[in-house]
Amino acid sequence: MIKCGKLNLVDLAGSENISRSGAKKERAREAGEINKSLLTLGRVISALVERQSHIPYRDSKLTRLLRDSLGGKTKTCIIATIAPTAHCLDETLNT
Repeated sequence: MIKCGKLNLVDLAGSENISRSGAKKERAREAGEINKSLLTLGRVISALVERQSHIPYRDSKLTRLLRDSLGGKTKTCIIATIAPTAHCLDETLNT
């Protein structure tokens, strides 16, 4: 018997408040794309939980790549890094 496994590691380190981080040009665009992918990931997870007929996997590259991991019979773990400081409170709560 042959077993096959798949491991996806996704680094979303650019997901932050662009105005507060001071990101400019390319870094700001990258952070915006990551934030867009995170919003889409949230919509996909909500649609799966609510058992909607349409799951918007195709709305971002991230959700297309993770499609079989999100909607299949898999184990999924999300690790979030949060900060205990008041300066990062908004981002921590949003995480």
